[in-house]
Amino acid sequence: MIEALEGDFQASDQFTAAEKAAIKWAEVVTEMTYRGQNPEAMPELKKHYNSAQIVEITMISGFFNFWNRYTDSLQIDIEDAPVMNKFAKSATIDPADYVAYMRDCWWNHEDGKDGKS
Repeated sequence: MIEALEGDFQASDQFTAAEKAAIKWAEVVTEMTYRGQNPEAMPELKKHYNSAQIVEITMISGFFNFWNRYTDSLQIDIEDAPVMNKFAKSATIDPADYVAYMRDCWWNHEDGKDGKS
């Protein structure tokens, strides 16, 4: 899936139209091209998400942009070797299970509840 993100995710069959709209919006927020250069991004996002969901997607994208700028400007290496070695001992997650879980989350349901309620 990472390879699909690094390539042409819009042409990939690994993402739904809603996921593609969210990924595109994250790019637009990151590149600050929401005015003028990408006028289609917000209308496309609105086809798949309600206002609260759009605010959340934007907030998450903005937070990670802030975090990257913050750690970069202070030259904080958050992935030094001792920390990364801890991940070697962590559990392995099957990508298919993760994708199924994420697709069943509340933001993918009209009523805002997860598929289990």
